[in-house]
Amino acid sequence: MNVLLLGSGGREHSIAKKISESKKLKKFYAIPGNPGINNLAENIDISLSDITGIINFAKESKIDLIICGPENPLVAGLTDEALKNNILVFGPKKEGAILEGSKIYAKKFMVKYNIPTADFRCFNSYNEAKKYFEKKVIFPVVIKADGLASGKGVVIVNNKADALETINKYMNKKIFQDAGERIVVEDCLIGEEMSFFYITDGKTFLPLIPAKDYKRALDNDMGENTGGMGSYAPHLSITEKLKKQIHEEIVINIKNGFRIENIDYRGILYIGLMLTDDGPKVIEFNCRFGDPETQVILPLIENDLLELMYSAALGKLESQHIKWKNDYAACVVIASGGYPAEFKNGLKIKFDIDPYEYIHAGTAFNKKQIVTNGGRVLNCVAIGPSKKTALENAYTLAKKVHFDNLYYRTDIGK
Repeated sequence: MNVLLLGSGGREHSIAKKISESKKLKKFYAIPGNPGINNLAENIDISLSDITGIINFAKESKIDLIICGPENPLVAGLTDEALKNNILVFGPKKEGAILEGSKIYAKKFMVKYNIPTADFRCFNSYNEAKKYFEKKVIFPVVIKADGLASGKGVVIVNNKADALETINKYMNKKIFQDAGERIVVEDCLIGEEMSFFYITDGKTFLPLIPAKDYKRALDNDMGENTGGMGSYAPHLSITEKLKKQIHEEIVINIKNGFRIENIDYRGILYIGLMLTDDGPKVIEFNCRFGDPETQVILPLIENDLLELMYSAALGKLESQHIKWKNDYAACVVIASGGYPAEFKNGLKIKFDIDPYEYIHAGTAFNKKQIVTNGGRVLNCVAIGPSKKTALENAYTLAKKVHFDNLYYRTDIGK
């Protein structure tokens, strides 16, 4: 099977590592890839925003399956264009990807199909939102940019001044460009977060092991929100009772919504959950694997991931099942100083061990030297028979890489 992987981060390197184990894999390409992925596949220099260029390359290279890592190409309609050219994609069409592409659409979908979520209001203009916050509002509340904002368009505000400043940044200053033109304001749910992923063909939903993600930049959940500073799996709060509740109260209703709306959804569906005293509630949907949750989920799968993905893309997932290792996995993200605000690229990275022992998230080649090329630079991923051992192994890896002003959280898993 000839496979094309789209993306350049830690999530995509993790996917590349797992599918490279498949006996079904023949030729393997990545657009645009990174140094870690390049160790497994041939990197092709095409922009992820160039949908036509991607499709043309896929046709010329006789690609059997495109695996899309990031959300932007899916929201832009990559799958729709590929299918017109008889190329299968592991990733939903535009009609499904909008669940991530628009927070407003997603919230309305949840209400329409009785999927438990926080109460919310939507605003299409700054003046509308400003009037709302100038009234008496019970804080804290969550403000979300409607569109794609690279995981940074969500903020919890604790008072009126912060709320007005946030909506001004989103809607007037346009710090997220068009993504912040409309916003969702929702009640702040209290509880523990859980990342739940399903491989699906829209009818069959195969659950993956749930993971715990750490979003804040600094120890003790301090600092700004990031794309994720670490993770572990399986999530310690998962029980058979909770699995049943998620299936009956959430997944069945999603399937019903897909059927009624005629949404042909094939790929990954991420369900971000808050485990509240009133039961699990959906925070958001994503139309792709999470980062850094992918890094701890995929190493625990025993069977052929490529076969699972291909079956989902074909719409024939009902005969598949997933075998799991009886282990834990942990990920510690090594970031560049200044992230998630301003940081330097191009810093030389020194490795005490093989550089491909790490998942590459934000690296590049400068001639033959691996250098930093992003805020989240490397992922230290390890498995072990217990959560404690997996974390110890991950932190051991973290101590064996060096570049100027690197940092990482020291409390992942605590």
